[in-house]
Amino acid sequence: EQYYPEEISYWPSPNKRVVPKWLDSLKWHDSNLGSLLDDVYSALNCDLPILAAIAMRTAFDRASELLGIEPASTFSKKLDALETSGKVGKDERSTLNTLTDAGSAAAHRGWKPSPKELETMICIIEQFLYRVFILGKEADELKSKVPPKQQKKP
Repeated sequence: EQYYPEEISYWPSPNKRVVPKWLDSLKWHDSNLGSLLDDVYSALNCDLPILAAIAMRTAFDRASELLGIEPASTFSKKLDALETSGKVGKDERSTLNTLTDAGSAAAHRGWKPSPKELETMICIIEQFLYRVFILGKEADELKSKVPPKQQKKP
């Protein structure tokens, strides 16, 4: 009996990652950055790992510009400036360096990240964007709702 391998594909393909609830807030902050993130998720969902990696690097590039970093600087200088300004710490700088290097490898060296590597990359960019653009505002809103500490009576 002959065997004919069968491959089943679906269109649109199932989502590879749930889009964070805060993405809409990010789009209000900067529509270009929000659009870049939409492109990241579209590339992930369409099994385009090289494009997803490049889009994540580009999203970091846009975010650094919004944080006041010179757009024409190299990624290394952007990371230095973010660390010097206190926007990122030493550990986060290291993970962001890995992200930008991975995106550059995809763009310029033909590197194709595995699904696990893409998962790591998307975690890095999501956490960075959430912390610098969303969390501060949410923390301020929370602070305004927390009742004040009771003063000790003499």
